Amino acid sequence: MAQCVRDRALMTFVCSSVFRACQMGFEYAGLHAFYAMIFSQYITSLASVGGADVQFVLPFVLDGLQLDGDAQIAAYMVLGTLATRVTLSADALDKTLCAVAQRPADLRAMTMCVVQLVQTQEAALTVGLSLRFVRALHAHAEFPRVLCALAGDYDVSLFMTPLLAALAHHAFDDTEALHLLSAFVPLLPGAHIPVLCTQLVREYVTRGDSGNLTAVLDLLQLRHSQQLEDAIGACAVDANESTHRLLYQLKIRGSQDNASRVLPLQETSTTLYLSIGHADAGMRLVAANALRDIVTGKGGEYSLSTEDACDLIVGRLEHEDDEQVLDIVLGLPLSEYVPAAKLIVLLAQLIGRVSKEQLTDKIIARLLDTDASTEELQTQIAGAVFPFVLQFAGTQDVTKALATRVKESAASAGWLAAIGKYANASSPGKYNKQAAAALGSALASQWEKLSNTKTGAWAAQLQRSASVPARTAAVAVGVQAVVKLAAGKNTARCVSAAKSVIDAALDIVSSLGSARVSDDVAQTTVDSAQWDQLLSGLAQDSRDIACARVAVGSISAVLGLLPAVATLQPGQWFTAVQGDAELAYCDLVRTMFVSTVARSGETSSVDGVLTGRLLHECVGSDWAQFLAATWLADVGPVVRAQSLLALRALIPQQPSALDLQTVLPAVVAMLGDDDERVRSAAAACVKQLKQAYPHSPAKDAEQDIYMYDAFYGATSDRLQYLPLQTVVRLVAQLAMHADSMAADADVAASELGAIVSRGTGSLGGKPTKLSSQARDSVVAFLLSHVVAADGVVPQLQTRLLGVMRAVVTDSVLEQLLPLLSSHVDELKTQSLPEAGSTEDMLIHTLFRTCYAPSMAPQLANAKQAWPAFLEFLSGANGVPETWGPAERAQAYVQQLSFEQLAQGFTDGLGSEAVAQITSCLIRVAVRGNAYVMAGGVSLRDLFNRVQLDAVTAADEISAIAGRLGDDENKSKKARAASEPSELPELATLLEYVQNSSVGTDTALVPALVSLLSVFVGADAGRHGTQAYVMQLVLGMLTRVFEAATAAHIVVPESVVRVDTIVQAIRTSSSPQTHNQTLLLLAAVAAQHPDVVLHHVMAIFTFMGANVLRQDDEYSFHVIQQTLERVIPPLVQHGGSRAEQIAQAGPVLRVFVDTLTHIPRHRRMALFSTLVRTMGADSYAAAVVELLLEKNVARVLKGGRETDDVLAFTLSLTHELEAAQQLQCVEQVLLDVAALPADAVKNTELAAGIVQYADVARMSGGELRTFRLVALDYAHQLLTSRQFGSKLGALQGAADAQLSGTAQTQLQLIAQLSAQHAQVEAGGLLDTDVAARAWKQTVQLAYAVLDDVNALMRLQLFVSTVVQLLGHDDLKVRRKALALANTRLSEVDARTADADDVLKLLAPVAAVAAAELDTSDERESLACKQAALLCVATAARRFAAARPTQFTDLVAIISGAHSLGATQAAVASAAMVALAVLCDQLGPRLIPMLPTYLPLVLKHLRAATAQLETASADDLALLISALSSILAIVENMGAFLAPSLAPLLLCLLSPALRSEGEHAELRTQAQQKADEVLVAMANNVPARQLLPAQFAFYQREAVRQGAATAELAVAFVGRTAAALPRAQLMQNYKQLFKFFLSVFDAARNPGVELSAAQALEQATLDAFMRLVVRLSEALFRPLFLTFAEWAAASAPV
Repeated sequence: MAQCVRDRALMTFVCSSVFRACQMGFEYAGLHAFYAMIFSQYITSLASVGGADVQFVLPFVLDGLQLDGDAQIAAYMVLGTLATRVTLSADALDKTLCAVAQRPADLRAMTMCVVQLVQTQEAALTVGLSLRFVRALHAHAEFPRVLCALAGDYDVSLFMTPLLAALAHHAFDDTEALHLLSAFVPLLPGAHIPVLCTQLVREYVTRGDSGNLTAVLDLLQLRHSQQLEDAIGACAVDANESTHRLLYQLKIRGSQDNASRVLPLQETSTTLYLSIGHADAGMRLVAANALRDIVTGKGGEYSLSTEDACDLIVGRLEHEDDEQVLDIVLGLPLSEYVPAAKLIVLLAQLIGRVSKEQLTDKIIARLLDTDASTEELQTQIAGAVFPFVLQFAGTQDVTKALATRVKESAASAGWLAAIGKYANASSPGKYNKQAAAALGSALASQWEKLSNTKTGAWAAQLQRSASVPARTAAVAVGVQAVVKLAAGKNTARCVSAAKSVIDAALDIVSSLGSARVSDDVAQTTVDSAQWDQLLSGLAQDSRDIACARVAVGSISAVLGLLPAVATLQPGQWFTAVQGDAELAYCDLVRTMFVSTVARSGETSSVDGVLTGRLLHECVGSDWAQFLAATWLADVGPVVRAQSLLALRALIPQQPSALDLQTVLPAVVAMLGDDDERVRSAAAACVKQLKQAYPHSPAKDAEQDIYMYDAFYGATSDRLQYLPLQTVVRLVAQLAMHADSMAADADVAASELGAIVSRGTGSLGGKPTKLSSQARDSVVAFLLSHVVAADGVVPQLQTRLLGVMRAVVTDSVLEQLLPLLSSHVDELKTQSLPEAGSTEDMLIHTLFRTCYAPSMAPQLANAKQAWPAFLEFLSGANGVPETWGPAERAQAYVQQLSFEQLAQGFTDGLGSEAVAQITSCLIRVAVRGNAYVMAGGVSLRDLFNRVQLDAVTAADEISAIAGRLGDDENKSKKARAASEPSELPELATLLEYVQNSSVGTDTALVPALVSLLSVFVGADAGRHGTQAYVMQLVLGMLTRVFEAATAAHIVVPESVVRVDTIVQAIRTSSSPQTHNQTLLLLAAVAAQHPDVVLHHVMAIFTFMGANVLRQDDEYSFHVIQQTLERVIPPLVQHGGSRAEQIAQAGPVLRVFVDTLTHIPRHRRMALFSTLVRTMGADSYAAAVVELLLEKNVARVLKGGRETDDVLAFTLSLTHELEAAQQLQCVEQVLLDVAALPADAVKNTELAAGIVQYADVARMSGGELRTFRLVALDYAHQLLTSRQFGSKLGALQGAADAQLSGTAQTQLQLIAQLSAQHAQVEAGGLLDTDVAARAWKQTVQLAYAVLDDVNALMRLQLFVSTVVQLLGHDDLKVRRKALALANTRLSEVDARTADADDVLKLLAPVAAVAAAELDTSDERESLACKQAALLCVATAARRFAAARPTQFTDLVAIISGAHSLGATQAAVASAAMVALAVLCDQLGPRLIPMLPTYLPLVLKHLRAATAQLETASADDLALLISALSSILAIVENMGAFLAPSLAPLLLCLLSPALRSEGEHAELRTQAQQKADEVLVAMANNVPARQLLPAQFAFYQREAVRQGAATAELAVAFVGRTAAALPRAQLMQNYKQLFKFFLSVFDAARNPGVELSAAQALEQATLDAFMRLVVRLSEALFRPLFLTFAEWAAASAPV
């Protein structure tokens, strides 16, 4: 951007590139955004925008406006930014605005740009907007709408003011401006209307009257008259006389024009829309007249389209509240302009808004005149018209039109169906009798159509109306229809109409509430003369009471008509067979009764009146039969209870000599009802009956039996009757237990059973106890009602038999079996009853009663009932597709037999009967003719739930097996000809028996084993059914053995033929058979493991070849079961490891060899089960080793599955517990340690190897690979996260195992080292591969040891290492010391772990101080070195914090077998340890200085003396000695005076600076010696060091030569440079003399010139070190002395 500001050429290039891309059609939004951003930032970054900048920018902006799409919007953005930074001239602004408005791609974006330009530029406010710009805006028709919408979101007032001013100005003489202004007027927000009015008034005053301007003013006058008047008033404040005149004329002219005419602008509808919606009613009235003139053709040149006329009419009908305007609109031909459906809705809504009756009549007349072509439209008209026609007298024309429409309309049913739906009950007028009469006649004539299910019930539609008076009036019309229908003897129509009227009337009463319906109202009765008086009450103020009276009167009137409609013969409420009229009448009365008693009770007074009238007037003397028929019908519990209570209320009203025993069974039946309310009502009836009968009737006393000859109609002759004394006692017993029966539905059955069985219920009661003969009579009496009610009242049969279910007598079978048989015979000639139907429930009840489980003892002796049951159970022959009605009936009854058997029917039968049922069921199963109804009991379920006879089932199986055996003895040709017919039957039988109650009975085993032997000896797979049957046999045997095991029953071994079972595996190729056989073997193994053990290899060999390869859940389940059952005996067999390997090894190898064939997702679960079953403690390592062995071949071949096998092995191990994983690893490591060094070629040696892996057959390469794979497995396992997390959870519980694993690994390392040496010595490492393999093996072994070390807690580690330090194997000791050194270097001295780890010091020091083991001197030396290294490491980390503990170690290190040892390696290590101790303990070691310093000096002298021929060990010893001396000097330099001379003799020896072999070590020795000299110069006091230096120079340096002298002089110079200031002041003269003496010695003629020069240079360098430290005062005398010496010594 900075470059763009500096160089406009860059901006020119950017813009030109963008425009060129746009012209080429390259559309990329980012390009336009880049253009807008660059230009906007360019304008913003300018400090000030001048004319030159505008001239540069504006052309690019105008070019951008000529583009399309996003490029134009980007130009808008740039222009908006420019407008905020610069003030354009009026001409430039006008050109820019015109350019923007020229051809916008986005009108909203253009509008926002124009608004921003105008609002930011002063020229727009001062000069105004040009006509050219206004015309450009007029070209966009949507501009006014967009701008006004924008005004709702943003403040555009600064733009709107100049725009409206320009429009007002240019509209005077420009049509386009006028049109644009006219378009703005209806859209402008209210805040801008005053501005427009003010501008227009000013223009009017300034420029005079104009047609264009006047038109706009008229438009404003119509829409915004108040704002225009306010603008006129504001303008008149400061106006002169002429202006006032113009303003007055404008105001008067506008009022006159609006009052007299409506002037259109361009289209008639425009002005009409504005004026007809004006706020002023007078303006709307004028517009309505104009609309009428235009519609009727009197509007002159003006006209309206149909759509416009429709809109105007609809608007007035919806919103008009002025009745004069409405009157004009209603006088228009509405149907010509408004669609019928819409017009009906508008007029219906309009009725409720008007107040004048005349106008209401007019609306109703228009509704009736509407052409309603559909029933729905007729319904809408009816809903709107009916209430007002009925309640308002109206005009005769309207009434006549209504009656005509009702009578003649083809859609009158729909028209009447919605009467009152939209009624408005406010302010009714007079009652319209003519309309009511007309509607009543129409309703009667159209009743059949009205009651049709398609059109809906008239009364049901009435009940939805919100207007109670309207509904009441409709009910009154309905009563008139009932009267007309009754007079015409049309019973069916009359009954239907009566029901509708009563329902609607009761609904009215219910809606008014019981509080408003007083008792006197409830007792209202009317006749035809009273209707006018009652109906006129609908127009009075007390309308609710009037409505209630009309409703109750309607009910009374209808009930008064009903008895004359149809007359029933006595006792026909159960069987009204006289004709349709009687049936309709019965249904009507019963329905009325049901609906009345079913009500909630809110209008109890009306319900009571209605119930009483129904019973007394319509039912009469048949009340008991009517009520019984009602509660036995399909009604709700409330109706049943109310019917019973009505009976209880009517009993006391009857003569005392009336015997009601015919009603008693119906009451008893209700004592078992599911609803407590019904039971309570029945109990109350029983108690009332007890009161009705005499307490102690004489034996020969009799009473008239109520309806004894016609209670059930024609079948009543089958009834038996009880003596009065028996009835009284029975009722007394029932009344005694009535309360308990009411509380529990099951009590009635139990109490009735007790009464019948012992004469009294559970409460006793000897005075009323029934004799044996009386009890038999009671049963016969009740059963006779069951028989008599057959075909008449099946509900009574069903309910009464339900209450009698506990009655167990022979008479039940004797009387009910014929009835059951008759119903079954009827079924054989007709279709089966629907499930849940009355007939279906009756047959079920009869069957359950006859063959109830409690009837089982009676059935054993029943000569007819038991054979009949077996016949029922046998069912039909053939297949269901061929069945006729008879066969279907047999199948139906067979299903009933199944249901009874499933209810424990066989529990009470004897063994012979059970055997018969078993045989029968087996025959049904074999024939396959069992029939199952929806929701019924299947034969399979029946076998499972019924107790069958196992011996019978076994005999049937044995018989079929014998026949199959005979078939197998036939010739091969005969056998192959066809499948034995017994196989399908056998398959079916086995299917049912296996799920039956005897399916797990051990009695089946011999038969099933015999059958299995037949199949094993047969041709495998000869018949498809044979394989399936064989699987069934195997499955059944499996379940028998499993059930026997669970029940602790042992199947005799003699009947178990495992060889036959194993043979079944070999002879079959079916996977399903294989699975079943394995499951059977597993089940047999649970009882006879030893028998199965003899065949274990055959079993598992087969599994490896077949089942393990299957990928399905069932096969996997089979494998698990086999493993869990067969493996334990194998494991429990025990024995030595060799015996275990011999027995379990082949089994395990089967699974391992099949690993790659087992589906991946099942491997882990399978092997986990195998390991768990075998025992992880004993066999986990075996499985792992076999898997690792399998991996060896893949490693050698480089197969891709190598990692998969190893990963699987690790995952399998992770499934174990941490302790088991450790045990597994340890065993693997032990077995690896037991491996031979190389391939075993000796047969005897091979026989001695006890390994699960086949080591004896491995080659040398395979053995090496096996070691590597095993160690790699151990390493990965011990370092895995899964193992670590499990081990951590044990919290130290595995310490012993970890310690043992560490020892095992150390032994393995020792063994590997020995074997490595063995094969190396034997020349077996002849290839790089072998050598590399052994190297990797040893490295992995050490890595595993490190892994174990890392896992052990510190305390465990310390104890383990201490234990290992006493190990006999020196290699083990050495590795233990290495582990200790590692752990010592890791522990922080500041933690509590330091105390634990320092427990290693004593045993480690003991190893360091021990004598050298001559038996293995090399390993012993290595151990002592490692021990001393541990001491050094410990001292470095802990000695400073624990000095006392480490001070004692110095004496041990200084011992004869450490520091005093003759072996250079040991001495070197000891001196390193000593150096560390000296560094850490410092002056604390001064007391022991005489002990260790001489030994160090001894080693230093010896190493120095051998420098010319020194070996690497010698040089290492020298470096160690120098390190020790350095530490001693740095920490105890003030106590070395006696040892300075020998030290200087060694340190200043020229041999230390000589060259030779091992140059690197020699360099290190030289550097270390220099460090010692520097330390001596800094730490040894000058009073001790300087005399020793001077003495060394005099005695040794001069003697040894110039080289030694140079070293000595340089050391003195270094000392002088290091002396503190005080010591320098004391010794500088001695030093000066020393240097002078050296200078003199350099001039000795006996010294070679080169040596003399070198010595002199070295002396001069040393002397300068002294001089530079002297002050001027000290240096001056020395300098003079030095000058004198030089002059005196100069040659003459």
